[in-house]
Amino acid sequence: MNIENWKDIPGYEGCYQASTLGRIRSVDRTIIQKGRGGLPFARTLKGKILSPGRHCKSGHVSVVLHRGTPGLPVHQLVLRTFVGPPPEGMEVRHLDGNPQNNALDNLCYGSRHDNIIDVYRQGKAWRRLTLAEAQEIKDLLNRGYTAPQIARIMKTSESSVYHIKEGRTFYWTDEVI
Repeated sequence: MNIENWKDIPGYEGCYQASTLGRIRSVDRTIIQKGRGGLPFARTLKGKILSPGRHCKSGHVSVVLHRGTPGLPVHQLVLRTFVGPPPEGMEVRHLDGNPQNNALDNLCYGSRHDNIIDVYRQGKAWRRLTLAEAQEIKDLLNRGYTAPQIARIMKTSESSVYHIKEGRTFYWTDEVI
């Protein structure tokens, strides 16, 4: 069983914390508000575990740390809290492929390329086409088929075939996975 450790989120010290198990919470704190007649008074806010909401269609989750602000992805908050900001050109990777598993031991920084390769290693598709379909398209191109012919055969768009042909997508498929 993993022990849960909490640490202040950079930029939100004294207000919000992230845990090594991938949870986010607010902490007990006192705020000053204006009451009736404009007189200030102190109000204590009790801390609680925040319920993450869906961040995007890929399944990542986010939390809103201040009213009126957009949600922040939990995986980014956890890694930034315990590891630090991402190195130049790096993004957060979920090692097990589950975008809802935001435990620290499941996260690391890596390149966009690393992230895409991870998805295919896990047997999923980064785009609508699978790795096998992209490789079949490359094979058909090498055998002299035209993009419109391949699009009909593969039941995909001509632009997808052209993107593969021109090396804009799946340029890395010759690498061993």
